[in-house]
Amino acid sequence: MGQKAQIRSDELLRQLEHLRHTAQDPSLLLWLQRELEGYDVNDELPWYRIMECRQRGLFMQHGTAHQHTCQINEKCLCQRDMEQVRFLLVRGPLASYLDCHTPTLERWPDTLLLEYSKHLIPEHVCLYAWKEPIDSVREHLLLGISSLLKQYVPSMHREMENPNRTLRSIQHRHWSV
Repeated sequence: MGQKAQIRSDELLRQLEHLRHTAQDPSLLLWLQRELEGYDVNDELPWYRIMECRQRGLFMQHGTAHQHTCQINEKCLCQRDMEQVRFLLVRGPLASYLDCHTPTLERWPDTLLLEYSKHLIPEHVCLYAWKEPIDSVREHLLLGISSLLKQYVPSMHREMENPNRTLRSIQHRHWSV
């Protein structure tokens, strides 16, 4: 396995903010704005903001008050319904995911839960169901953004691969995009 340079969240956010104030390419500026402020519901998301999820639920056995969480077998849902919950769409501002150490979860739509609550596990009722990403949202975002930066700004590749280079020296460069 190759070595990966650790990208610090605060440094990445500062780089994006600086790039936003110095870049001139309209598509780069739009991407930076969306990353820093979040994506609207109708905005198309980049690949790294669409994450595959596993399905989990809080179940209660009939006739008891005993509750437990369990992974939901995807084969229990029809294909149409599975498409509603298969992916987590990470739309919020980048900063809200980078320093978060708790998993990012998204609740199933109430209509879907109501339809399947009694059929997911025999003799159990699902009280609450959610989708949770299989991989770390933070790591997935860092990987995606760093790879896009390397494409947009050719010199960014060297600067991101060299963790000893200070942000100050990077900020004094003029980006010609």
